[in-house]
Amino acid sequence: MSPDEYCQQKAAQSGSSFYYSFLFLPAERRRAITALYAFCREVDDTVDECTEVGIARTKLHWWRSEIGAMLAGTPTHPVTLALQPHMATYQLDGQHLLAIIDGMEMDLDQTRYLDYIGLQKYCWHVAGVVGILSASIFGYTDKQTLQYAEQLGLAFQLTNIIRDVGEDARIGRIYLPVNELQQFGVTAADLLNARHNEQFENLMRFQVHRAQAAYD
Repeated sequence: MSPDEYCQQKAAQSGSSFYYSFLFLPAERRRAITALYAFCREVDDTVDECTEVGIARTKLHWWRSEIGAMLAGTPTHPVTLALQPHMATYQLDGQHLLAIIDGMEMDLDQTRYLDYIGLQKYCWHVAGVVGILSASIFGYTDKQTLQYAEQLGLAFQLTNIIRDVGEDARIGRIYLPVNELQQFGVTAADLLNARHNEQFENLMRFQVHRAQAAYD
């Protein structure tokens, strides 16, 4: 299996609709975005599928080293082997790849966010940066497109948080800001025990409005 085939399989197995949108791109850009997506899946799975925090942290450290090796011209993993040829072509910044890893490590360090400012930082690392890298691969011509891509990444991540409130709570993670839970009279225990009441609905309407504003 070639590095490109590995990345394609990794992307297809994710079940994400993003994979099918890639099929509309020219071949070279499709290979680049698929490799980037496979990288994101690899580091995300490292955190989500590893039950031992220490092991997950060690794996993320290895990925940092592997990004360094790729930038130095000596990658070893199929994903970095597939991604390396596109780094210069689309002027991809290795620091942005490391920022994504930083975002994944945030999931190991904390399971709550006190306010929206803290949540925004997380969203930038796991989604805003991905938007910037994707825009580079798609071929932007206006620098303002990068701001658009970053904001769209934020909107996507806010949507994911809304969609996955229950799923995240079941693994002990609450991304809704603590001060907003307090504002609407919803406790962490309410989320962890899936209590659906008027306070919860009001909280979620507030979250939806913010995500819609980000899209706008």
